[in-house]
Amino acid sequence: MMIFKKMFAEKILKFHEGMNRFLALLIRIPGLGKVIEHQAVEKNNIRLKTAIGAAAQVGTVLFEFLRKFLYVGVFIYIPYLVIAHFCPLIAAHRELTLIFLFFMLSTVCGSLANTTLLAMGDRDYLMIRIMLISPYMNFLGKLVYKIITDFVYFTIILAIYGVSFWHSLILSFVTAMCRPIGEMLAIIMFDKIKSLYNNRGVYNGLVMALCIMAAYGFPLIERRVSYDWMSVVHPLFAVMMFLLGAGASVFLWWYKYYRKIMREAMYIKREM
Repeated sequence: MMIFKKMFAEKILKFHEGMNRFLALLIRIPGLGKVIEHQAVEKNNIRLKTAIGAAAQVGTVLFEFLRKFLYVGVFIYIPYLVIAHFCPLIAAHRELTLIFLFFMLSTVCGSLANTTLLAMGDRDYLMIRIMLISPYMNFLGKLVYKIITDFVYFTIILAIYGVSFWHSLILSFVTAMCRPIGEMLAIIMFDKIKSLYNNRGVYNGLVMALCIMAAYGFPLIERRVSYDWMSVVHPLFAVMMFLLGAGASVFLWWYKYYRKIMREAMYIKREM
């Protein structure tokens, strides 16, 4: 239990912050606010505070889901509609095209660009330097949360946009398995090239530019998407990605210079 508290210390802190903000909002409600303030603040009703925190957390989850839903809509579904307008074969194979676009823009691009290592912010500094959470545990907690939420959210979102549930499930699973692979590659590159963090904007921009050009360019040039791309939702491909993701996770768990790299990255960030 202690290891989970350390891994998800940032999420626990976020839970209490959300609870306090929502509580402050409820207290402002005429009439009801005084009752809530009396119970939650003066009497320190733990059950009421927990319920308020849970409600705030539900709102946070819904907001995260909405962000990913809009992301898929803006960068995948709308471009599909535009391309399909000019390419009849694209329009006739909606699921195949959506799978291809999602794989390029989320599975590949999302795993290589904006990794946890290259996206550390002031909140990470707060957790590591102020609250004295191990950078190792802070990193693993954020990665595990990202894997779980991506798998759950994208399975639902892809199904909403017209991909069959079975294919949505496999594609989201493959995407989740790619996350630790991307983090492993980022750590290896950072370990070899210390200037990577200072130039992370160039690196992320290059990866995103290449993925966007490939995702939108190939269907427009070929005026179709090869049926071979359905292999990314094949169970055997999912098994292969599971093995690769598991191997990357083992690497991240046992990497002996991990703390040194994280501390160097945080030092670089504070010096910028």
